Amino acid sequence: MEQVLQNINKLNRSLEGVIAVGNEFGAVEALWSQFENVMAKEPGEGDVGKEEGLEGEDQESDKEAVEGATEDAKEAEGRK
Repeated sequence: MEQVLQNINKLNRSLEGVIAVGNEFGAVEALWSQFENVMAKEPGEGDVGKEEGLEGEDQESDKEAVEGATEDAKEAEGRK
């Protein structure tokens, strides 16, 4: 019974390690997702934003998303 418990604990630690490695890619995924969203916009969409003064708001939200992802990456790096 003791051996089974030890093996379950070993498996649990291995799974936690795998999950931790996967979580480190969260910031990278967020950046790629942001890039994909920007590239998916139709060329005419940016022109409408300029006319209505909305492009600055879009740029601010993009900037905030990138900064958040960068902070997440730094936190993940610090946990190593």
